[in-house]
Amino acid sequence: MLKPSRPYRYIVIESEHSLPEHSIGYSLYFKSLNREIERIYEVAESARLKGFDPTTKVEIPPAHDVAARVEVTLGGPVGVAKRIRELSHGGKSREDVAFQVAKEIALGEFGNRKEEVGSALTILKSAESISVPDKDITNAIRIAESVADKAVRVALAILTESITAAPIEGIASVKIRGSGNSRYLAIYLAGPIRAAGGTETAMTVLVADYVRQVLGLPAFVSTEEEIERSLEEVELYGRFANLQYPIYPDMVRTAAAKLPIMLTGDPTEQFEVSGSRDLPRIEDNRVRGGMVLVLNDGVVGRAAKLLKIVKRMNISDWEWLEDLAARTSKAASSEDEESVDKKLGPKQDYLTDVIGGRPVFSHPSNPRGFRLRYGRSRNTGLAGVGVHPATMFLAREFLATGTHIRTERPGKGSIVAPVDTIEGPIVLLKDSSVRQIQTGDEARSLQNNVLRIIYLGDILVALGEFLENNHPLVPSGYCEEWWSHDLEKAWNGLSSAQMKHRLSKSGLSPADVERFIEIPLSNVPTPEQALHLSKKLGIPLHPHYLYRWLACSVAEIRELRKWILTKKKMKQSPDGDRLHLPVHKKFKGILEKLGIAHEITGKRGSIVLSDCPGTILAQLGSVSSFPKKAEDALAALNECSEVILRDKLGFAIGARMGRPEKAEERKMHPPVQVLFPVGRKMSTERNMEKIARSSEQNSDQVLLESYFQDDENKESDEGNEGTKADDIEAALVFMDKKDTTLELVNRTCPDCGETTYKSKCPVCGAHTKVQRWCSQEGCGLPVDDSSEQCPHKHDPNLVQSTRKIQVDIRSLLEEAKSEVDEPHAYNVRAVLGLTNKLKIPEYLGKGILRAKHDVYCYRDGTARFDVTDAPLTHFKPYEVGVSITKLHKMGYLVDYDGEPLVSENQILELKVQDIIVPENGGDYLVRVGRFVDDCLEKIYGLERYYNFKSLDDIVGQLVVGLAPHTSAGIIGRIVGFTNASVCYAHPYWHAAKRRNCDGDEDAIILVLDALINFSKEYLPAGRGRFMDAPLVLSVILNPEEVDDESHNIEVCTRYPAEFYEMVAEAKHPSAAEGLVDIVSSRLGSAAQYEGLGFTHDTSLIDSGPRNSKYKLLDTMAEKLEAQLELASLLDAVDSRDVAERVLSHHFIRDIRGNLRAYSTQKIQCRKCHSVYRRIPLSGTCTRKDSRGVVCGESLALTVSEKNISKYLSVAEKMISEHDLSDYLKQRLKLINASLNSMFVSEQTAFDNL
Repeated sequence: MLKPSRPYRYIVIESEHSLPEHSIGYSLYFKSLNREIERIYEVAESARLKGFDPTTKVEIPPAHDVAARVEVTLGGPVGVAKRIRELSHGGKSREDVAFQVAKEIALGEFGNRKEEVGSALTILKSAESISVPDKDITNAIRIAESVADKAVRVALAILTESITAAPIEGIASVKIRGSGNSRYLAIYLAGPIRAAGGTETAMTVLVADYVRQVLGLPAFVSTEEEIERSLEEVELYGRFANLQYPIYPDMVRTAAAKLPIMLTGDPTEQFEVSGSRDLPRIEDNRVRGGMVLVLNDGVVGRAAKLLKIVKRMNISDWEWLEDLAARTSKAASSEDEESVDKKLGPKQDYLTDVIGGRPVFSHPSNPRGFRLRYGRSRNTGLAGVGVHPATMFLAREFLATGTHIRTERPGKGSIVAPVDTIEGPIVLLKDSSVRQIQTGDEARSLQNNVLRIIYLGDILVALGEFLENNHPLVPSGYCEEWWSHDLEKAWNGLSSAQMKHRLSKSGLSPADVERFIEIPLSNVPTPEQALHLSKKLGIPLHPHYLYRWLACSVAEIRELRKWILTKKKMKQSPDGDRLHLPVHKKFKGILEKLGIAHEITGKRGSIVLSDCPGTILAQLGSVSSFPKKAEDALAALNECSEVILRDKLGFAIGARMGRPEKAEERKMHPPVQVLFPVGRKMSTERNMEKIARSSEQNSDQVLLESYFQDDENKESDEGNEGTKADDIEAALVFMDKKDTTLELVNRTCPDCGETTYKSKCPVCGAHTKVQRWCSQEGCGLPVDDSSEQCPHKHDPNLVQSTRKIQVDIRSLLEEAKSEVDEPHAYNVRAVLGLTNKLKIPEYLGKGILRAKHDVYCYRDGTARFDVTDAPLTHFKPYEVGVSITKLHKMGYLVDYDGEPLVSENQILELKVQDIIVPENGGDYLVRVGRFVDDCLEKIYGLERYYNFKSLDDIVGQLVVGLAPHTSAGIIGRIVGFTNASVCYAHPYWHAAKRRNCDGDEDAIILVLDALINFSKEYLPAGRGRFMDAPLVLSVILNPEEVDDESHNIEVCTRYPAEFYEMVAEAKHPSAAEGLVDIVSSRLGSAAQYEGLGFTHDTSLIDSGPRNSKYKLLDTMAEKLEAQLELASLLDAVDSRDVAERVLSHHFIRDIRGNLRAYSTQKIQCRKCHSVYRRIPLSGTCTRKDSRGVVCGESLALTVSEKNISKYLSVAEKMISEHDLSDYLKQRLKLINASLNSMFVSEQTAFDNL
């Protein structure tokens, strides 16, 4: 047997040169990751050498940096990684490196091609003036195209950190078109170019033109028809899909007319243009999605950014960008020139397309909605926001950890996480009392007693979200953090003697004041202390005792103040003296608006204010008179109050529910456990045991023996001969059904010459190779890899790599069970057919072992667990269910304050590649680990690796994190578990996948499963096959090489006082960058990895509901009822508006779409599922199988009446219960009429006659 060649030994060696700046602690951490990865690669390489897989090498090479990923992913050119590092270490920016490397590739400076490329370019230039043989020109064009193609792909890979699949899949090809002086460069774009992002796609065009100039090619000149064609495609695409930037026709025309290279590509949509059709230089009339994305969202949308690079690089032929950038900037800056009030006015965008069952939590800028609170908790940031767990429970549990919400500002979406150091909701209970809920447990106990949610509570949003979204800062309500700055400023201005004097008779010590300053969220002064500090130090009253005075008018506050001061009675209660007031409906309503907690007590009923009378009366000012005129209620009160008051109401943010959180194993539809085809012997049945039993039960041998026994007892009869012959033929045909015809790869054994479809020779055990052959009738000769034709020179199109062969599923299954030593096949589910180009199947034994452990495979052979991304920078041992001893072994020796780790309540700083997975995810990975161990032992003959006995055994194991639009995985280490349906990981780790936490879902894969079972040969043929495939594995995370959204995260423990003054003026967030410690200021130093801070702690990172109620309710009727019930509960929501939006944007649109689908539907065979546009004349399925037997089964419609009318009764109920507009009533009435006319019953039709 071959020994492992250890091709990945360079992992540790390379890391010594490429690792970023880090501490000694992180050095040990990275070394431990390297050691474990090297050990796993050795096991995987040994397994692959056994020959059971398509190739004998591990197909996921490791890489430590962008340079390595670029070279590995794109297959060279050799030496480009070294050159990228040289340029990067020389201080060049990422853009400069991309342009320089593209230039050197275009000139052939890699792979000893300089002379070849130079000669080709000379031929192309000379061909313009002298006669050059066509053969030489063709060869020169081929060489120039190859270097141009590679240069553009490598440049895009550098710009995208070689994480996305865009360099591989987004660029179909780069070609030189035209002839003579009219030659030009054309870049063929495909849909996956979207994964690169708008700026990077725009840069791709710029790089391509830079390469054109290096090659000395003339500029492309578009025709008027081509310009109009481009615009029409952009507008058509924008109707059916989302574009990031609005469409400005004049700008699109300008870009299409002036671009010096041709943007074209493969058609991605089914709809065609109506004008400018059949153009000679555009191959298809369908819309080219890749071209549209790059033209509109790239070149036009990022014109200003492109212009900066053009000027810096001094690239010619792009002067027209000046005008385009000016126009785009003017369109974008029109909002910037608006007043502060207009900038911060209500935004309706997030309410478009409200979906049934997914509630609206707050209408735009409604003051009863989420109050903005600046800050970052250890479980928020990178688009994740915090809400109080009490809010999550009281919102009918529609909000859970990881639930995606669409927000009014600063960005479009976020996930929510529980943070209990911010303010919770204020509710009106059924006993008419008003209370602010402090804990999740309290909220859960009161869920059925809440009559209204008056205020939703705070939403914690980091400064980084405003930086990332380029959104102006919005005013903040007065909060504890702000108050601590006011206290600090006043306190530090005092001498020791003054401090002592000011604190006299307060019961406070200087140490108490220091605690209020340093830890304001968990140290709240008593009412008496708060009043004393406010009066003696001249600072605003502590926000814990403030009310939302700006929620009321001056007149309301005047009347309320008079009522309280004249009607109040002081009575003793268990909590001290309390104010008692007579019940009054109007004033009780004002108390609710202000958020003043109270209850109704006594037989005759009186309103008892829950807060200390001193703080209430001090704010109302019982001595001074109320001013006659004032700007607002707060200003009026500040004129008569005994203490300084600040605005607690602040700024509210609207939100609605988007997607629920997710944590479940990846399954294909329908789910399968092995990439082995079973054909359509039993229609769409994929259960191989059922198919095998079918063959056994209908044994043809028994059938034939029975026939011939009956025949011997019959008398010879001439009239029976025809029938007998027919019966024999039918029996033989039936006997043939035991075999299934499959199209599989044609492989040959290099040692014994055996022809097979298996990767391992069934005769001698050697690894087979794919063998092309000539399918010309009567030929069948093998075709050498270096040849296009068979030895007889038959048509090259007849050369194939696959054969149609007859297989017995039952025999194959029995053979596989024997090989993996399993008594059962465990109802293993297979695929109907293979979609990969060479029709290479997976080894069947792996499917049996997957089925044994209830594991499912994806299209590339890996087993994955999909989970919502959530940020985490710090954790407590008890939160993740891991012992102190085990954490010590994983390198967690001290807490984030530097103290030795001895308690499960200490806060630890999460290492950048450590992750915390859901418990059900851990359970699934345990099953996957047992499957992998079975593979090693029973298939590959190696020792078991994981040996998982319980969930705890998976702690410390390595996984691959992979995002759907990327082709590079990142190593992660499991350090614990969570009850929430999210994967908690460091923001850097998510950014390494080019993801944030706005509802994104990514996959985690056990490393050894990926290395052993992944193969590019399994991937489907066609565009996009490499997306969501781990083509390369990033071993060590470098913060400088991840998505730069993570560089905007603030890592301070406290915002400075100047920040709160700044937000009141709605300044641009960039003005705060110099004041606040953010990640970008730490890059390149050891501080980029550790010592990160957070402003708000939380008691438990998964303290909210475990799952959103949306996932737990079964029917749409139940979900809608809960949605509208919550809408009526929330003061921040207009329930009638919600009902109208659901009806118009979801239900009516859905019913109309299904009506349209019904009228254009296709017809499907009930048995073989063949699809027809029109019913055949026979009325039955006319599809023939491999033996020419017609199916003959009846046909069925693909869209039923039930699918169309499923929301009709719900819609009618909504209209009647919520008294919706006449317009909606009439629309629904028309739809109902259409349904009745389309599905009129036979009896009704007869009665009408």
